[in-house]
Amino acid sequence: AGTIVNSLMAPMQEGINSFGNFTAGIVQRKHKTTQLQNENEELNNEVDKLQAKLTAMENNLSDYEDLLDLLALSEKYPSYDMTGARIIGKDAGNWYDTFTINKGSVDGIKKDMNVVGIVTQVNANSAVVRSIIDDASNVSGMISKNRDICIVNGDLTLMDSGLLDVELITKGSTVVKGDEVVTSYISDKYLPGLLIGYISDVTENDTELTLSAKLTPTVDFQHLSNVLVIKQLKEDMKETGSASETVASDTQSTSETQSDTADSTDSSEEGE
Repeated sequence: AGTIVNSLMAPMQEGINSFGNFTAGIVQRKHKTTQLQNENEELNNEVDKLQAKLTAMENNLSDYEDLLDLLALSEKYPSYDMTGARIIGKDAGNWYDTFTINKGSVDGIKKDMNVVGIVTQVNANSAVVRSIIDDASNVSGMISKNRDICIVNGDLTLMDSGLLDVELITKGSTVVKGDEVVTSYISDKYLPGLLIGYISDVTENDTELTLSAKLTPTVDFQHLSNVLVIKQLKEDMKETGSASETVASDTQSTSETQSDTADSTDSSEEGE
């Protein structure tokens, strides 16, 4: 009888054992899957942390390079007292035509100070700058090589190409492509001798008494992060009568370093 029972139970026991093994296998696989998922999540977290560190290092390197550019720029204009500032806000769009810096009246910033444009509004800890590419901007400029006066204007139609409009150049001027343009000494608000950019195209119109041109600014107005603020005001220079001397010395300094385009990155442009 026992043999018969055993023979009847054997298949059943085998099935139970197989089911048990199958169930155990599922549990093991589920545990393994959970373990792999946890490990994968940990790895992803590590990747995110490393990516954040890499981004921070890249930003620090970019800031360092910006600071080197600003230092080189300040050395090009020894006649001017400058302070560095970080851009903390801007108008909508790809271009820095109007932006906000992180220094204000408590830092000695005043309206009409020059910053790749001009300070238009000052708060205690911040200030608003209108750059020279803004369509409301116009700067009295000067061709460095011959001191011909011109007007450099921001232009919405040229903004996408990164160019500025230059007008009222004397008809007989010898201006050609590549000529350096700096701020002139006759401007009411802009300090003299600051590099604005280089002539990229000259147009002669027979019906006009003057020449017009396009100008490539030295600053990349799509990728600004740090700038220099010149803490002197033009009206102060008028009182001391130092404008002519400054434009002479700084224009010469600028001309001697035309190849250092990168050095002028955050500098010399102004816009009204």
